[in-house]
Amino acid sequence: YEAIDPYKEQLWNRAWWLRPLFITDGKIYVGHYEHSANQPLPRGAPFICLNATTGEEIFRVNGLFRQSRWGGRAIIGDSIIATQDTYDQRVYAIGKGPSSTTVIVQNDVVSLGGTIVIRGTVMDVSPGTRDQRIALRFPGGVPAVADECMGDWMLYVYKQFPKPAHNANMKGVWVKLDAVNCYTGEYIDIGGTHTDPYTGMFTVAWQPPKEGLWWIIASFPGSKSYWPSYAQTSIAVTPAPPPEPAPASPEQVQTVQSLVEALGPQITTVLMTLAILVAIAIIVGVYSIIDHRRLLKSLRT
Repeated sequence: YEAIDPYKEQLWNRAWWLRPLFITDGKIYVGHYEHSANQPLPRGAPFICLNATTGEEIFRVNGLFRQSRWGGRAIIGDSIIATQDTYDQRVYAIGKGPSSTTVIVQNDVVSLGGTIVIRGTVMDVSPGTRDQRIALRFPGGVPAVADECMGDWMLYVYKQFPKPAHNANMKGVWVKLDAVNCYTGEYIDIGGTHTDPYTGMFTVAWQPPKEGLWWIIASFPGSKSYWPSYAQTSIAVTPAPPPEPAPASPEQVQTVQSLVEALGPQITTVLMTLAILVAIAIIVGVYSIIDHRRLLKSLRT
């Protein structure tokens, strides 16, 4: 295996000088180190993991960790790699990290036939993300990303390398979504989606097929880089509202209009008759009041 130096800053060789660091689980880890490097240090020293049987490259990250001949060389214990990096003189621990999943539904009461939007995040909550330098750069947290993107992402997060370009090679993690009836235990597979690698956010639109009170569960199954995590919220699906009456057709409007026009004279006669009857009733009422007053006056006399 040759670890070619793309910058050609190894003045005596086109490849990096490598030494085996440790062998475990059928893999051999190698890295570049030397005892008296020229300053400035050559860029992009590789940290490499190879299949110990076939020599196949499992991963290679250029510039993440530069080893030391005098001490601080990478070791492994309990599946955690510990190493000093001679680029920044810090000690790092590398291993499978914890994750944190969130999920919310803004409109948590919906009528049957309506649509809800499920959204949330999957974040990397490894101890290194709580370092003040990292927390200030990522105030919303460090998103979890796909295994195949991990090298470039760790260089960006911890080594201030450029932010990976937004392309097909930069991916988030897969999130599974399910609904469970809180009372009956009925299960509905909503499906799943990938998170956005730069924010950790996922979002899905879903139309509940049944009424009831439902748990909405978002599950991140984990990966080679992160342990799994999950979160849940709830929604209430109420009965569908009654259907709105259909608007009248042009034919129906024309029929009603013709009927009104045909009944117009009769309606006018009825209205005039009602007006006359109302006037007579008022006159009779007034006459009754006057007659009653006359009667009371005569009784007093």
